[in-house]
Amino acid sequence: MKKFISYALVFVLCASVITLGATYADEQQQLNKIHSQIDKSKSQLNEGKKKEKQLGDQIKNLEVQINETENEIASIKGDINKTEQNIAVVKANLAVAEQEMKVQNENLKKRLRVMYKNGDIGLVQILLGSESITDFMSNMDMIQKIYDHDVEVLKVLEEQCEKIELQKKELEALQAKLQAERQKEAERQASLQANRGQVASLKTEVAKSNAEIEAQLDALNAEADRLVEEIRRLQGDSEYQGGKFAWPGESTHVTSEFGMRLHPILKVNKLHTGIDFRAALGSKVMAANGGTVIKAGWNNSYGNVVMIDHGGQIVTLYAHNSKLMVKTGDVVSRGQTIALAGSTGSSTGPHIHFEVRVNGQYQNPRNWL
Repeated sequence: MKKFISYALVFVLCASVITLGATYADEQQQLNKIHSQIDKSKSQLNEGKKKEKQLGDQIKNLEVQINETENEIASIKGDINKTEQNIAVVKANLAVAEQEMKVQNENLKKRLRVMYKNGDIGLVQILLGSESITDFMSNMDMIQKIYDHDVEVLKVLEEQCEKIELQKKELEALQAKLQAERQKEAERQASLQANRGQVASLKTEVAKSNAEIEAQLDALNAEADRLVEEIRRLQGDSEYQGGKFAWPGESTHVTSEFGMRLHPILKVNKLHTGIDFRAALGSKVMAANGGTVIKAGWNNSYGNVVMIDHGGQIVTLYAHNSKLMVKTGDVVSRGQTIALAGSTGSSTGPHIHFEVRVNGQYQNPRNWL
């Protein structure tokens, strides 16, 4: 009986050890699986961050290309205008030359008709009909002048023919140049539209990423701070006499106010340096008041930006435009269209970003509207 109990205890103990070993092995396998999932998640996270950065860099590079292409298109359009003006001048000169040649041709035809009717006998009769040596010499001189005139007419006609031929060749060359310039403009426009479509697609993808949105906001705010000194350097010292500002867009619907705000996507407090207005792509962006444009150009974070000095160290800023309608140094009036709304720079959708700066520092635009 004792031996039986001893064997039973040994059997139970062995069974327990085997069970514990199996349980431990199973738990270890689950733990290894969890570690593997953690490593995979970390790898995916790192890849996601890399992709976010790549998307941000792609957008910046594409928008720089878009800005360069727009400048190139503007230059090509300038060349087209000059070529068209040159064509108009050449056509006018050609018309004058052809009219002059027509007149000379008519004169020559008349002269040839007279010569055909009279022949050389008419000239001989004039000489033989001279009453004196003096009269003979006068008639001879007259005949020489007629001959010289005929030669001169033929010479002028020859020169006009050469001139017309050259002008026709110049006209053909200008028209070929115009065709090439228009083709080049069409190609650049197609490239521009393709890049804009790609940027819009990438920005839609970026909008799904909180980290990239936060990075863009931080970059925008950093650029806003950097502009303080630039605005101070560019602004004039005239007095402000404009009163309240007009609304900078066709809509007065504000989508984001000035100041610290709880970002709707990030759910963290972020500084907003201006006011955002709802605006469709390509809608008018208007000067809030009269003044001088102290900057109109590209900025990586603000995109296509316009800054207007209104005097009294007051400057308004209009950002993320799709196209600029003014240039640095232009004097603008209240309500004048200065740009078209867009989503260039650190922006995920079309809108008007409007800032008011006093001596470079942020002010709440609400206090000025």
